[in-house]
Amino acid sequence: MKPVNSKRKSELTPYLIILIFCSIILGGAAILNPSTPEAPSLQVGKITLPNTCVFRATTGLPCPGCGLTRSIVAAAHGRLAASFFHHRLGLLTLIYVFLQFVSNLFYISIPKWREPLSRYIKLLHKGIILLAVLFFLNWVLTLISIFT
Repeated sequence: MKPVNSKRKSELTPYLIILIFCSIILGGAAILNPSTPEAPSLQVGKITLPNTCVFRATTGLPCPGCGLTRSIVAAAHGRLAASFFHHRLGLLTLIYVFLQFVSNLFYISIPKWREPLSRYIKLLHKGIILLAVLFFLNWVLTLISIFT
């Protein structure tokens, strides 16, 4: 067995961090129970989780991510209408996280795919900028609908 040099390990660290982060999001979305009209908060089994938006609690206004967790959980469970109701960008965010998960998993585990995947992963990294702009625009539309 060849020893892995520390430089090679450190090159994989950012991909591993992204993979872990995406795993937590996807795993959480699978474990949590989607909210319903009868139970508007997320649940783990029979334990109800509190709504924890500090921005909304402080200002009374929704933040750019308000409802995103409920939206992602609903989308992960196939409830697309509920997902869109909670946050317009929840399904798109879930797809983005899934693509990041798959590409980083393959990058780490299949060395011969690293070169072609690196271009795709760079494109995904640029996609986060577009997603951030969409979040801002969505937030502005939400605030306009509140004040008009």
